[in-house]
Amino acid sequence: MSQQNNYRLPVAALLLISLYAPAPWATAGEDVRILLEILLEKGIITQEEFDQKLKKAQEKEDIRAFNESQDIRRANREIDKRAEDERKFKTQFYGLVSAGYYSASNMKSNSIDASGISDQPKANNRVGFKVSRELDPDTTAMLTLESNFSSRTGAVGKDAGASGTGINPVFDREANFRLISKPYGTLIVGRGPNLQTDLSSAFDARQNWNFGGLKAIGRYAGFHSASGINRADKMIRYISPIVEGINFDGAVSFGGVPGDENYGTNYYLGARYKNGNFEMGYNHIEARLDKNQTQNRVDFIAAKYTLQQVTLNAGYVVTRNPMNTAATLNPTTPGGKADVDTLFAGAVYRFTTTVSANLGLYKVNDKTSTNGRNDVSMAATGLTWSPYKDWDFFVDYATAYRKENANAAFSIYDAWRPDTSSTSLAAGTKNQSGISIGALFKF
Repeated sequence: MSQQNNYRLPVAALLLISLYAPAPWATAGEDVRILLEILLEKGIITQEEFDQKLKKAQEKEDIRAFNESQDIRRANREIDKRAEDERKFKTQFYGLVSAGYYSASNMKSNSIDASGISDQPKANNRVGFKVSRELDPDTTAMLTLESNFSSRTGAVGKDAGASGTGINPVFDREANFRLISKPYGTLIVGRGPNLQTDLSSAFDARQNWNFGGLKAIGRYAGFHSASGINRADKMIRYISPIVEGINFDGAVSFGGVPGDENYGTNYYLGARYKNGNFEMGYNHIEARLDKNQTQNRVDFIAAKYTLQQVTLNAGYVVTRNPMNTAATLNPTTPGGKADVDTLFAGAVYRFTTTVSANLGLYKVNDKTSTNGRNDVSMAATGLTWSPYKDWDFFVDYATAYRKENANAAFSIYDAWRPDTSSTSLAAGTKNQSGISIGALFKF
């Protein structure tokens, strides 16, 4: 065998390997061309063989590149699909906790004083979980579960002052499904707040919901109560889209017992309007709290106006009990269930973006035949420092004036309880005053 043939065999073998090797070798298409050109120049292969082998190598390279591009496209599609699914499906864990020190005078009818670690001094502690799914760019479905809890005792649910007992022991604040549509509005089904909760907090100048604010007044006067007034079970609520600054809000919470479908059924209807720095809200409630007839009829109207660093607000609330127009506010009629008028006004002044002061004035007028003996006049003020987005530090003072012959219990602080008892010691019939210092964290 000639030396040329001896040279031809290993080179030919190398060429075959280069043409039929797995994809990683075949990717070097330019190297194959150079090798073929060398073989052609040395006369080892003919021009015809050169053209055929080059064509075959190119075809293999095209197939490899095509397959690789398809793999990349498939991978990109999977990545895009996962990203789209993650964008449409969201979960949120959130909450709020406040604690501090509290001291007040004339707790209970025997005029005792109380002080110590406070529970929820600024706002109701809560922890919640939301799961949402974007059905289309304009529609989202959402599940919300939210519970109240005590930062002092660890009790959970039903406002959790200390005991955490009640009909809704865990998800006492919210357990509902929402369908949120940009063009058609929001539908809420389950347990949750109605418009009254939103209005009471939005139009109260006091930036402290549980101490010397509208919540305590609302509980006393009958337009704030978790048992059907501002928060309800088996509720269907609809919130319309905002059109020309106004949106409507209506709900019904279904009661019903065997033989009496209307027992405990409540109705809510209102609206909110905003135009620039001016805002106002109205809500009407027909609440059948105990019997088949209306026990509380509420008309709430309020407005506020912001001018640079100052926000001013005022409101008027009518609470009526058509079942008993002579009903008297007293500790045995929770939720008010009496005939009273309530006036409130206040202001918030923002010194800086992190420091603000607030003042709230409240007046409950007893409209029964008792000559106003259960009237309440309350003033409250506070200073809030928010050095971080999620933190508030506050100091608040509140005082309430009562008539000497008052027999209806009122409290400047929502449901203060000692660690040794689940009975509220906050309510009394005497003048009350107190101070609250603490912090609030939102997460």
